[in-house]
Amino acid sequence: MKRSFLILSALLISTLTSCHASTNIYNEKLNYKLLMPVGAPALPLYMEILMEDNVETTSTPATITAEFSNENYDFLVFDSTQVVNILKQQENPLYEFKLMLTGGNFHLLGFNKESDSLPNEGENIYSFQKAGTANKMFVNIYGDIIPEENYFDAVGNLQTELLKLDSNFSIDGENIDWAVISEPQLTNLMTKWSQNGIDTSKILDINLQKAFKEANSDKYTYDYVPQAALFVRKEYEEENEEVVKKVIERIDNAVNDVINDPENVAETIDEKFTDQNEQTSKFGFNSTLIKNVQKDGKNGFGIVPTSINEEMDETIINQFLSIVNQNK
Repeated sequence: MKRSFLILSALLISTLTSCHASTNIYNEKLNYKLLMPVGAPALPLYMEILMEDNVETTSTPATITAEFSNENYDFLVFDSTQVVNILKQQENPLYEFKLMLTGGNFHLLGFNKESDSLPNEGENIYSFQKAGTANKMFVNIYGDIIPEENYFDAVGNLQTELLKLDSNFSIDGENIDWAVISEPQLTNLMTKWSQNGIDTSKILDINLQKAFKEANSDKYTYDYVPQAALFVRKEYEEENEEVVKKVIERIDNAVNDVINDPENVAETIDEKFTDQNEQTSKFGFNSTLIKNVQKDGKNGFGIVPTSINEEMDETIINQFLSIVNQNK
């Protein structure tokens, strides 16, 4: 039985890495424990999800914050701006920043709005994760005008609500003016809305990263903003330095794949999970969305390229936080 398991494991690794013949970094399982939210952060870790048995994803990201006070995982992935503040409040933090994963996939949608429209107080605006990066950017640019009751715990829950939108840009008879959303949920919503007879040409799409950079051009010069990041448990890294190096190397390789060859990434995921519903459950998106959101080099998921990743460190996170905290 044990020999059969080893043979099957070897065949699985061989199948998943068949498109990565130029590297041998996928020739073994590293057997670490990692917890992360579904959605965009899962894309640069797609090979880790496919290969490692103890890599977990969750559709309830709010549950991850408590894990920064526990030793249940070797790695955690979460909104970097929230985690930096969490770790600052701890006398002896268990985790430390390791690598920025995403940095630019937030959008503000205006329903039935003109091209020069801006959100105003009193309008019906939807958003998610009030303490998250997207909301910090929105408040910095437009002010603290989102109704408290319009925040959703996770972007997936917001997506579910927005799928109820009708051709009058209303939900259950209530007019919706604006919504803060991220990729790949945006592409999925646009596809579903179009299929349901909604005129998507009347939906204004404001790239929040560009709007933030324009609003803070004298203070922030980067094309990416701090979003989801990889954090490592310090004690684990001290005892498993080589494993941590291999994880980072594999993620760097995957980042290059998802930016430069998304078709290959989609095919690799299809080899492991043939059912797209299973893909969505595991990643928060499916292989079709990968191809649509990442096609033509547009990097809609906002994955931070390896060429600038070293710049996106804690210094940049703190710089970003100093800017957005000026609103308070």
